[in-house]
Amino acid sequence: MKQIEFGHYDIASNDNEIKEIILQALKFSPQTISLFPHNLKLAKTLIPENSHTKLSSIIDYPYGQSDLKTRLSNVEFAIKNGAKIIEMVAPNYYLCNRKYDKFREDISTIRDFCESQSVEIRYVLEYRVFTLDLMYKVAQILSGFKIQTIYPSTGQFLDDISDNIIATVLVNKKVPELKIIANGNIWNDKQAINVCKNSDIYGLKCFTINSLSRVVGRLHINK
Repeated sequence: MKQIEFGHYDIASNDNEIKEIILQALKFSPQTISLFPHNLKLAKTLIPENSHTKLSSIIDYPYGQSDLKTRLSNVEFAIKNGAKIIEMVAPNYYLCNRKYDKFREDISTIRDFCESQSVEIRYVLEYRVFTLDLMYKVAQILSGFKIQTIYPSTGQFLDDISDNIIATVLVNKKVPELKIIANGNIWNDKQAINVCKNSDIYGLKCFTINSLSRVVGRLHINK
């Protein structure tokens, strides 16, 4: 596993709680810390300049229902406040209605803006909503636009990490050039062990300090 990431999307967290969570996460040196756009300014003050941890921001969470103008405005705001990676929740309405031209417009517009700001763009899918065939189609479209990294889910729905990894592996078999970062919930040591020992996946995003510490600790044991 090449990539370990951390995401915090709790809308009830206040600034003090977010600060404490970020400081705890930094102890485990994740490659990215992903937050809502309005939390980035605070986070930016906590990450040392020489840190390898990059700030990432999830946009249009959790359902990807905003119009393109709003999505682009949120991207601009996130980049202004320190995001080095943008995670776009896929526009689910367009995709479920097979409006792929609208999806391509979304990718092209936001990708071009991110590239002009030297910011990486990724997309977030939702395997709990999409059929497997739709997951394949979306992944192929993203690959065609040279999007390198995607996530199989938003983390909004409770799911089994095994199901999340199965979706990751199946999509990767169809579109092997993509870097897919699994992001299911990890609740115990057994799940952490299975992820670290038995899953040949590119990366994993954790959503709690507990799961982050379990995975990082297990990876150190396996070395």
